[in-house]
Amino acid sequence: MFGDKFYKKINKLAPWQQTVFSLALAQRMYPNYQLFNDTSGRGNGRCFTDTLDILWSYLTVKGSRVDLSAELEKFEHFIPEPSESDSYGVYPALDACVALGAAYNSVICRIGEEAIEASSASLGTVAGFVDLLAERELSEDELYEHELIMAEMEFQVTLLDKVNQPRDADTILAIREFAAQAGVSNIGISLED
Repeated sequence: MFGDKFYKKINKLAPWQQTVFSLALAQRMYPNYQLFNDTSGRGNGRCFTDTLDILWSYLTVKGSRVDLSAELEKFEHFIPEPSESDSYGVYPALDACVALGAAYNSVICRIGEEAIEASSASLGTVAGFVDLLAERELSEDELYEHELIMAEMEFQVTLLDKVNQPRDADTILAIREFAAQAGVSNIGISLED
């Protein structure tokens, strides 16, 4: 199901569904960002979670009014720059920011490719981590056979099914809960350890 067929289904999502899909991936990748913040002193985990909360509220609270452009501008200062860090953790942290930015852009710009951008960022995080574990760049076939890649694809397919429902605040909040994965990120980072 993953691949062209999957991305065609993502392209058919309504703008609010693109937002929910992207935001759910950002929610799931949040521990990657927070770990980088904790270990490097760069970034701002509180600002990341505040931004997540604002977007989830925007999607679920009727009449919610917020200046999303101002919120995005505030957060942009905390997006890590790979050239300023020699830590591998900067890349998963940056990918989390890409997914969060895609969620914002799906509300503000509505180009229609935001969910694919977030999907690619999340899958890229996992692929990079798998290469790191293997201490070499794996072939595409090797990557697709790895349990972390398979789990990521399965998560995204399930997420797409959950997002592909009529708009309802309870459904969106259930997706948020699903995306949080009990605090474990797409590469197995848990802040509870």
